[in-house]
Amino acid sequence: MTKRTRFFIILIVVICGIYFLMPTIQWYFLFSPEDRNEASLVADKLKLDIEKKVEKSLNSIKEEKIQGFEKEYDHLNDLFIKELKTINKAVRSGIISNLDQNTKIPDIEIKIKKIYTYDEMKKILTDVNDKEKYVNAFFNDSLEDYYIKEQDKKKKVKDNIIKLGLDLQGGAYAVVTINFDDPEVKKKIEKVVEDEKKTGKETDEKDVNKIIEKYKEAMIDSAMIKIENRINKYGLSETSIQKLGGLDKIVINLPGVKEATELRQLIETVGVLEFKLVSEDATQRVNEVIRELRSEGKYAFDNRGKLLPEMQDKINKELPGVDILLTSEKNKWGEEEDIQYVYAVEKKSLLGETIKITNAGVQQDYTGGYYVAFQLDNEATKDWAQITGDNIGRKIAIILDDVVLYAPVVKERIPMGQSSIQLGNTPLTELNNLALILRSGSLSVPLEISEEHTVGASLGRDTIEKGLWASLIGAIFVIGFMFLYYSIGGIIADLTLAFNIMLLMSGLALFQATLTLPGIAGIVLTVGMAVDANVIIFERIKEELNSGKTFSTAFQLGHEKAFWTIMDSNLTTFAAGIGLSIFGTGPIKGFAVTLCLGIVTTLFSTLFMSKLILESLNSFINFKSMRVLSLIRGK
Repeated sequence: MTKRTRFFIILIVVICGIYFLMPTIQWYFLFSPEDRNEASLVADKLKLDIEKKVEKSLNSIKEEKIQGFEKEYDHLNDLFIKELKTINKAVRSGIISNLDQNTKIPDIEIKIKKIYTYDEMKKILTDVNDKEKYVNAFFNDSLEDYYIKEQDKKKKVKDNIIKLGLDLQGGAYAVVTINFDDPEVKKKIEKVVEDEKKTGKETDEKDVNKIIEKYKEAMIDSAMIKIENRINKYGLSETSIQKLGGLDKIVINLPGVKEATELRQLIETVGVLEFKLVSEDATQRVNEVIRELRSEGKYAFDNRGKLLPEMQDKINKELPGVDILLTSEKNKWGEEEDIQYVYAVEKKSLLGETIKITNAGVQQDYTGGYYVAFQLDNEATKDWAQITGDNIGRKIAIILDDVVLYAPVVKERIPMGQSSIQLGNTPLTELNNLALILRSGSLSVPLEISEEHTVGASLGRDTIEKGLWASLIGAIFVIGFMFLYYSIGGIIADLTLAFNIMLLMSGLALFQATLTLPGIAGIVLTVGMAVDANVIIFERIKEELNSGKTFSTAFQLGHEKAFWTIMDSNLTTFAAGIGLSIFGTGPIKGFAVTLCLGIVTTLFSTLFMSKLILESLNSFINFKSMRVLSLIRGK
């Protein structure tokens, strides 16, 4: 490989490293506390924040005090010009399909200029549509759209940063265990094995174990999604949920949480996926009662979506035999709507609590929208055909964790067990999650928190400060020693060390890793290992120089003899790190990931970059003595 090619590779690596590291640099060094706070806002807090900004910027634009709101004004002006172009297009064609139905098409096209004041915009919009609601909506929606996009940009930066672990920013940590030894769970596993044997396939003990492991893995995947969905109701950001090496444990990190007491009950609650018939008369009556209560300033549900005791008693008396459930209706802010529709469903679960679904996935319809399609197994197909055939024209509610996801009307008998769920504008990721839940069935297994602890935010800040100081002091000593002992070689080693740390941090950013205190220890250890590799190479070169060889020959032989020594020591450490990352949890895993990534960057920077720089310098200067590798000439 030529020097030019190697320099090109290093340039590409540097560019990629800076690219992946830029969001982290922006977040921790360029973003203000307000920017970081905005990027972390979710649901109602985000909505309230944007509403305040819209009001403030709109008032300033009305008063023509544009300073400080130049970007908002430019965005509003651009959208207004687009609106004028749409109106002029309607003038030319005489069609108002793309406009509000109350819009009046002008007799002639409106002359468009580059900049409009607020009063000019309002006058033109009022002439076209004199409804105040239409005019106000244009200004509010335009500015709202601007701030939503700005928040999305900041959130995108936040999603690609090196996150700080609980020991650095505080929060709660829990290990959740799925109890597969529970009698009910054992029965379900046995039934899965029996159903597989009924297919006629020959199954030995090895096959049975594979079936059980696959079933358990599906259950734990489903558990992870359901836990995440529940936790997200609390508006927590940066939540991390991961499987351990085994199949029976889930690690949950909740940064910023001071008390995990409520979350304990939330996590240990079992989730159920069910299909139930909707009672139309009862549904109508319940919604009437809820509207009456709202008019009196009262509520029927608590903040967890459960009926209040007095409401439950009233329903039991008036409408016995039904369950009252809320629908899942989220707005563009990702929050549940204040006014949600309520369904009254029959208590009997149509396909039981363990729905037998052989396959489920996300598909696209002819309009470009997405929906979840699922296929029932042979036994459930017969039941489903009977159920749908007997209930044509009725609604069947699809219920997850006592919330109605969708309640489609049965239009015809479904003989082949193929059905679909359409959820409007639901994000594709949520549809994929729903498909996984359908495939794996209900989480009717007990969850237990086997380990939990909390870390205070003040302790986290103190840890960061001490960790950074320790790393800085260690790095200064290493850099100083290398320069004083190895002269020019030490300077090159220090440069490659800085490159190595940059590469390591870029790798952490690329994999969206979470940096913990043990992770910082792994970085410091990487610094030591990188220096150690350079020391081995330099000492090998010295040995060759002392034997009377030229610098160029000693340089080549030194690298060749040091190569396998460095590789062996790093690979054995890498193997140990892999073991720790697979079987370790929490801090141990953080240390192992940083260590393994640091070994890879160390090998690249030491054996590739350092060698290239020193080789290139030698070709220009033609070193002839050991002075290049030692301030003290040596023997």
